[in-house]
Amino acid sequence: MGELRTRKRGKTWEWSFEGAKIGGKRNPISKGGYRTKGEALTAGTQAKAEYDNAGRTFQPKDISVSDYLDYWYENYVVTNLAHNTQIDYAGKIRIHLKPVFGKYRLASLEPDVIQLWVDGMKRQGYSRNMVENTLSCLSGALKYAVRPCKYIKYNPCTDVVIPKIKTPPHQKEHTEYICGKEDFATIIDRFGPDSNFYLPLMTGYHCGTRIGETYSIDLLHDVDFDKHTICIRHQLSNENRKWYYRPPKYDSVRTIKILPVYEEILKTEIHNRKKTMLRYGQYFTKTYLMQDGLIFQAPANVQIIGKEIMPISVKENGELLTPYSFKYCAKVIHEELGNPLFHSHCLRHTHGTILAENGAQPKTVMERLGHKDIKTTIERYVFNTDKMQDNAMDILSRVIS
Repeated sequence: MGELRTRKRGKTWEWSFEGAKIGGKRNPISKGGYRTKGEALTAGTQAKAEYDNAGRTFQPKDISVSDYLDYWYENYVVTNLAHNTQIDYAGKIRIHLKPVFGKYRLASLEPDVIQLWVDGMKRQGYSRNMVENTLSCLSGALKYAVRPCKYIKYNPCTDVVIPKIKTPPHQKEHTEYICGKEDFATIIDRFGPDSNFYLPLMTGYHCGTRIGETYSIDLLHDVDFDKHTICIRHQLSNENRKWYYRPPKYDSVRTIKILPVYEEILKTEIHNRKKTMLRYGQYFTKTYLMQDGLIFQAPANVQIIGKEIMPISVKENGELLTPYSFKYCAKVIHEELGNPLFHSHCLRHTHGTILAENGAQPKTVMERLGHKDIKTTIERYVFNTDKMQDNAMDILSRVIS
């Protein structure tokens, strides 16, 4: 390309250079308005370097890990990942990755350096889950550097081994807790049909939905009573103190069959909701889904250009309830009902395990729960319960005896 030039135009300075010809014609590139020749030269040098590097503000072979992580975050994470994942990755980059790797050149990063860091996280007492997730963040960034960027030839995280990290017994018990019939009956006795938590609890138990998916169910459009199905289309996500419908985790949109008893619960809720709307009249708060996925609420007498929906859980006057409100439900179960192992996700664990214990195929469970692969279904959600062990002994007894 042409050399960088500077010249004075009136009272200010301008830089310019010849760009690549377009359609056989000259393509001069310039910018003016600088107070001094030095300012114009500095700005022009930076602009020409960026132009010569196909728009990049850096040379791939020279970029630091710190600057590359910023580049990856802005160009991939913000564009492709969910809001909550963006926040999670931003924290991991700031707290864990930049302090350790930020000063190195991207091209010099090798597996041994990353392995030492992973081993160090174990010595510092981090859980296996935390180590795995932080390494996954780094690996995702470096995978992007290999392809499509081609800044490095291979991902050095590929050869890193996560050391054995024992899960504390109390944590394992909490994670693997299955909410049995008696425990669930006790919970439903406390949070019966008149409670705001009744429907979310029954949905988690009957459908195995994630908590964000549960609270995103639209009773007007997601339930098909003729086909006895419910469609999981969204998750309810908080972004900058506003609530949005976003695609479910792993884009796992799915339609699942539901039992008659759960259908009746939904029908009753729809019937009661409509009666309440009539009783409140203009003072009822209606809910709308806007084009950008924003959940917007307004009094019934206000005209809103948006799709009216019927969220699965609202206050009596129609005000939206969200996954945040479920924390109170869990607190009552812990303290009042004396069940410290309960958490919103345990209903999902329970749903998957009930199906597995009673002969459902792993692929069926995977599709119902919306997992991205069958490994997750088997390792994380379908636990080796006492009933499974008893069934194994029954099979062995029949074959050997």
